[in-house]
Amino acid sequence: MRWLGWLAIGLGLLVLLPRLVIEAQWFAQFQGQSVVLRRWLFQLLAFALVFGLGVPLQLQQLQRCWRLRQQVARKTLPPAPLVPLGPPLLVGLFVGLLLLLAGGLTYLMVQAGDLIAATFSGDVITGIPVLADLPPWLFLGLGAALLPLLLLWPYTSLRVALAAALAGSATAVARGWSLWLPALLAVPFGERDPLTGFDLSFTVLRLPALHLLVSVVLVQGLVGLAGCLWLTFSEGNSLSELRFPGLSREQQRVLQPQLAVLALMAALSNALAPFDLMLHGSGVAAGAGFVDLHVRLPLRLLLALLLLLTGLGLMVPIPRRWLRRGALLPLLSTTALVPFAEWVVAPVVQRIWVQPRELALESPYLRRTIAATRRAFGLEAVREVDLAPRQELTPADLKAAPGTLANVRLWDSGPLLEANRQLQQLRLYYRFPSAAVDRYPLNADPERQGKQQVLIAARELDTSALAKNSRTWLNRHLVFTHGYGFTVSTVNASGPDGLPLYFVKDLGRSGKVQGIPQLGISDAQAQRALPVGRPKLYFASDRAPYAIAPTQVREFDYPEGDLNVYSHYDGAAGVPIHGPLDRVMAAIYLWEPRLLFTGSLTPDSRLLMRRQVNERLTALAPFLRFESKPYLVTARVNDVPGFENDHHQYWLLDGFTVSRSYPYSDPNPSGIRYFRNPVKAVVDAYNGHVWLYVSDPTDPVLRTWKRAFPDLFKPLSAMPPELLAHIQVPQSQFQVQAERLLRYHVTDVRTFYNGDDVWAIPQEIYGDSTAPVRPYHVTMQLPGESRPEFVLLLPFTPLRRANMVGWLAARNDTPNYGELLLARFPQQRLLLGPQQVSALIEQDPAISYQFGLWNRDGSKLIRGNLLVMPVGKGLLYVEPIYLQSTNNALPTLVRVVVTDGRRFVMERNLDAALQQLVSVQPRPLPQALTLPDPAAAVPVP
Repeated sequence: MRWLGWLAIGLGLLVLLPRLVIEAQWFAQFQGQSVVLRRWLFQLLAFALVFGLGVPLQLQQLQRCWRLRQQVARKTLPPAPLVPLGPPLLVGLFVGLLLLLAGGLTYLMVQAGDLIAATFSGDVITGIPVLADLPPWLFLGLGAALLPLLLLWPYTSLRVALAAALAGSATAVARGWSLWLPALLAVPFGERDPLTGFDLSFTVLRLPALHLLVSVVLVQGLVGLAGCLWLTFSEGNSLSELRFPGLSREQQRVLQPQLAVLALMAALSNALAPFDLMLHGSGVAAGAGFVDLHVRLPLRLLLALLLLLTGLGLMVPIPRRWLRRGALLPLLSTTALVPFAEWVVAPVVQRIWVQPRELALESPYLRRTIAATRRAFGLEAVREVDLAPRQELTPADLKAAPGTLANVRLWDSGPLLEANRQLQQLRLYYRFPSAAVDRYPLNADPERQGKQQVLIAARELDTSALAKNSRTWLNRHLVFTHGYGFTVSTVNASGPDGLPLYFVKDLGRSGKVQGIPQLGISDAQAQRALPVGRPKLYFASDRAPYAIAPTQVREFDYPEGDLNVYSHYDGAAGVPIHGPLDRVMAAIYLWEPRLLFTGSLTPDSRLLMRRQVNERLTALAPFLRFESKPYLVTARVNDVPGFENDHHQYWLLDGFTVSRSYPYSDPNPSGIRYFRNPVKAVVDAYNGHVWLYVSDPTDPVLRTWKRAFPDLFKPLSAMPPELLAHIQVPQSQFQVQAERLLRYHVTDVRTFYNGDDVWAIPQEIYGDSTAPVRPYHVTMQLPGESRPEFVLLLPFTPLRRANMVGWLAARNDTPNYGELLLARFPQQRLLLGPQQVSALIEQDPAISYQFGLWNRDGSKLIRGNLLVMPVGKGLLYVEPIYLQSTNNALPTLVRVVVTDGRRFVMERNLDAALQQLVSVQPRPLPQALTLPDPAAAVPVP
């Protein structure tokens, strides 16, 4: 059987070695060898420690059970009156033991498979029981295969099974490096939890590692115990007669060490109850409440003490006279009764004692929840102002907000992308996955008007859209290797035909960078602000297969009339595969034998992999979450080390640190209790180079990771100013904070408990359906500021009501980047919310009549995003109206609806609509508004 072990090791090395070589070379692109080597070394030490200690201990224990079975005849070992089993119980026991052993092997295969498939993932299988997380087909299949081996060769089969299960546990521990490193290098938060007085770093950074330790040891302990019990209960005639007379004294002594380890691990698990209850309380607070602290916590600590005594009692020799007198019986019975007592007593106390006086008893814990949630999601830094907008806009209001009115977004990303697909996609294999709102210095007076808002969309390549007979391996990986170019269009205007106006459009010799005269922007201004250079996008926001470049095969650039333009990649990205050994390694790594036989490679050929930006960054720093959509920036970055002067396209992306174990913090629907955005990532769209800049150096979680990988991060001050001007507060972060603010803008405990002041995200009509309002960008002058800024805005309404109570704004421009401003409106005045305005637009006779004319056979009316924005001392509501033919998906901007809540105007363009708005007489608000069901508002998460 030894040759099987060597065969397994050989096959493992055959798969693992190419991965190590290719991954090391991939990290070398970023001078990240120290990062990956430090990570691998830690994983290797963790694996060696667990496997090196666990195998001798487990196999030695198994050998003791086997020797006892072999060397001592059953008749010389009178059974003690402990665990006598009849046929039903014995069969059930054997089935349970078999499932435990099969679970251990499945655990190994899942961990090993995930390690090969996602080498740098920090995800691990944790929790008890882990069997629920394992694939049932693999679990049951291994159980069926293991049964005959255990019946025929029990000792040898169990040795192999236990060693394999230990390899799985060691792999789980090694894969848990993203838990162990923070636990070992944790930076103090400088704040203590309210229950134990420990620094928050213990619960946030160390507690997950302890849970993983307990989980792995318990799983492995149960598997090892299952192996010994199989040998013990299957000896003699037990299997043939399906009857077991009982455990002898010697057998009991052999099993005691394993039972002791399990008891001690269970004791440790219960000793962590103070920290666990701060995360999983059962009362109205998000953490431990009255019942948790006065009932559950004492019982769990008592259980931990009893389990500790049980474990110690199993480890040290106990005088036989104690056993005869039943000295351990009270201890064991009490240990068994404590969990039952918690299960019964806690609900009774909650119902009889707490609920009649819940506010008085739970107030201290609600106060902890409010404070912790506001800290964990960065809500403490929100600056609040009280505003009382006027009911009607005046010409003075319009004159006071030139920056806002010059950048009102009339083009939503959806209609613009559809127009791009019709006008700028040019070939079926191009696609525009997304469009991002950004700002560029195109205006003649950016200080007064703010920078010009634009929508920028990358023209990426989709090889799956190639014709079926063209979807060959050569085309997908050597010819169609990159996207080309991008479009930049204004957000606030359209052409005479209602189509977008482009600053950057088309390809090749037809490509143009031009101004827009009706906005007062010249060609020279556009060409200065929007450099194009070589717009080859080898790294993209959308999925992209690996590419091999340069090769003897020419790479497709773009179509030029009836011909195609080709080129060869001359960048620095990728893993060299010019030598025979390199090709073998790459072929095994990719499971692609065609690499070995293609004659198209050259000495300069390189393997470009992980070309999707999020995937690339996640592989480099998997302890950060790169879940937001990357957005393209075009900028001249000259004479900066690491940046090339002729490359102008970069992807910007945000990295988040999160935690599920911030004490007393109320989790969002994804279970996140702590959320920060401390990293801004930049990816060169041509060379794939990556830079990680620290935008929040105060985040303790990121500071911990900087201890582990100090060479990976740069300060934000090192970011080139040309790129720094384009950083934005990510919409995903803003959305998370806004959702937490719906309840946690309230700091008074009684008001919070009563739910008197809960907000909601309003609804709007988009297209022909109702949807929650999404955060949107506005150029506006914030209260107390002298110049317009690029901000992210979201209005709020009361829960189950439609009027507006305020808005939240995130500042994007330096030096105020990241600041949050919450504007509150007076509750005694009715300020219309988006849902009410949408309903009133439909009720306006002139507008409703025109909508009816357009929404007929052959055409489709699309109502765009309703934007609410402060203008002067009032509020302006703007809704673009698009028209789309049912035979042609090209949308056109046909009208703009503007209102201040009292006057409703629809015109062909924004300027005409605004002029008419302030010239007509305001009408009184209807006594009763015909609204959609206000209960449709987005509930509090």
